[in-house]
Amino acid sequence: MCIFVNCICLACIVVILCVFVVSYVYLLYCVCIAVLTLGAGLLARSQYPEGPATGHLDTGFSWFPCVY
Repeated sequence: MCIFVNCICLACIVVILCVFVVSYVYLLYCVCIAVLTLGAGLLARSQYPEGPATGHLDTGFSWFPCVY
């Protein structure tokens, strides 16, 4: 009986550790995605400081081609 209880306790500990590890890995994944997304947004913003709302970018592209 004691061996059975020990196996149950060991299985519970393993399951709890797995839940913590999976949660930690998922949290790291979310943080990495957030940092990469923020970095990409800042990089895109730094390339065009005037922003697309003005309609005049260095590439000659206009958001409103008929309005000058």
